[in-house]
Amino acid sequence: MLLEGKVALITGSGRGIGRAMAMTFAREGADIAVNDVNLEAAEETAEEIRGLGRKAIAVKADVGDPEEVEVMVARTIGGLGGVHILVNNAGIVDQGVPTVESSVERWDEVLRVILRGTYLCCRSAGKWMVQQRTGKIVNIGSVAGLTGLAPRPAYVPAKGAVIDLTHTLAVEWAPYGINVNCITPGFCLTPLSEEAFKRAGADLAKVGQNIPMGRLALPQDIADAALFLVSDGAKYITGVTLPVDGGWLVYRQLPKG
Repeated sequence: MLLEGKVALITGSGRGIGRAMAMTFAREGADIAVNDVNLEAAEETAEEIRGLGRKAIAVKADVGDPEEVEVMVARTIGGLGGVHILVNNAGIVDQGVPTVESSVERWDEVLRVILRGTYLCCRSAGKWMVQQRTGKIVNIGSVAGLTGLAPRPAYVPAKGAVIDLTHTLAVEWAPYGINVNCITPGFCLTPLSEEAFKRAGADLAKVGQNIPMGRLALPQDIADAALFLVSDGAKYITGVTLPVDGGWLVYRQLPKG
């Protein structure tokens, strides 16, 4: 198994992409700290992981809150024995309205969860990783952070900043044997995206047809890429931004729905 003896902390892993990664890593031998703001969802994922014979704890924490992040990381280390792998997956979307109509409060909240949350989790888990001189971090960005996708006045810059933070930490922590990479998913079929598409009145079948590979990504597509980046097969890869988007970035036609 690729992750035997490792402990992974995955934020936002009660559902969607985070849950797929938690289950995938567990099948490859890792013990998992399942984080979510919804404790019930986290507990359900953790219970399924235990059913695979792996250890798992469910931790409710707001990744944008420094104290809650410190407690979450401490619980992971104390309960499972370390934090060899960190995946910063927790996120929210903005209002999807023109910038002149957008809410400053929502802008602040999106940046708080996505960018501040990624920074706080990296900072906290990074302390253990630096001391141990080992670690794998995967930040979840978005193809939106590489484009001018609009109207997303908070989400796009937040994801773009996560990519830049990945570059910075990759350079800073490479001497300690820590790999820091970023996956930028394309249009992916998750509960969060389904809600967003529904609000926008988009036809999901038509959205998929506008992607070169002919379909939306599934959470497992992102989980498989993350598994590679946290495995020993990627030990000489750091600072990379990996799009998992079915070819959308090289085609760059906005989905029509």
